[in-house]
Amino acid sequence: MTDYKNVYWNEIDQRMWRTNTTAGDISVRFEYVGTMTRAEYDLLIEVLWELFEDDKITLDEFNKIFGDIRSFCDRIKKLIEST
Repeated sequence: MTDYKNVYWNEIDQRMWRTNTTAGDISVRFEYVGTMTRAEYDLLIEVLWELFEDDKITLDEFNKIFGDIRSFCDRIKKLIEST
């Protein structure tokens, strides 16, 4: 079974967080972005590091990369399911 958890981004502190916690239970500084598995989350970390290194990441940039990674992973899952 795949374990999806909520992913949050804090643009001010440049931190992301993957948790079962709901948006109402966390600091208002974190923005809910979506859900990911641990493998997808690890891939997101790698991609963000390759693209930005120590540069600041805006919420819009984070959302775009997050969406791109989710789309990529969803396409792979569909390929696997169709075989």
